[in-house]
Amino acid sequence: MNTAVYKILLVDEDQVFVRQTRQLLVSQSYDTYTAASEEEGIIICQQHQPDLIICGAHLRGTGGHHFIMALRNDPAYDHIPLIFISLRDNRQEMRMAMNLGADDYLARPFRKRDLLLSIRSRLGRFAKFNHVRPPEETSTVSLANPNTAQQTLYHRLGKAENRIIKMIAEGKSTRQMADELGVSIRTIENHRYRIAGKLGVSGRNALTEFVIRNIIQQQKS
Repeated sequence: MNTAVYKILLVDEDQVFVRQTRQLLVSQSYDTYTAASEEEGIIICQQHQPDLIICGAHLRGTGGHHFIMALRNDPAYDHIPLIFISLRDNRQEMRMAMNLGADDYLARPFRKRDLLLSIRSRLGRFAKFNHVRPPEETSTVSLANPNTAQQTLYHRLGKAENRIIKMIAEGKSTRQMADELGVSIRTIENHRYRIAGKLGVSGRNALTEFVIRNIIQQQKS
């Protein structure tokens, strides 16, 4: 059982799956909300600020990928950890979900234990980061030229992405970041890929070079 009451939003159009999963979550003392569409999911986020979201691949009128994009493009919700649920074990679908911002991926059918472990891992990793993070860490890192296009894009990064940037600036490797955040190396690589896209840089070492040029060198000046 949980010592704290966490709020979980379950978004999926499959009512049988939603009912069964909700029963599982309630049995673990999670405060659970459900939605069948992207619009309903966003409204619940506005009203209840969930601590974690479980999103299915198929929603009423659209797909789960569209919901992830809407969530990650909104600074108010882009920090919320999200577990993506697919109807099949498909590598391409998994990669797309992770690139869009999913924090974990499970293919149905899966064991109840696997879902609960994923939830606990996500909540444990994000609890301090999302709720009691020191104020000085919540600000974005200033770039050398505040008038650049990169500056505008940088302020669109989510809290998790800002933390990745900070760790890159600290000289941590992908493996070190994965170990510290309790995720896989692939997840870190997906985060780096999305950050690079938002900052408008490309190439194998482009993001690291961007951090060195615009953050580390500025801090030394």
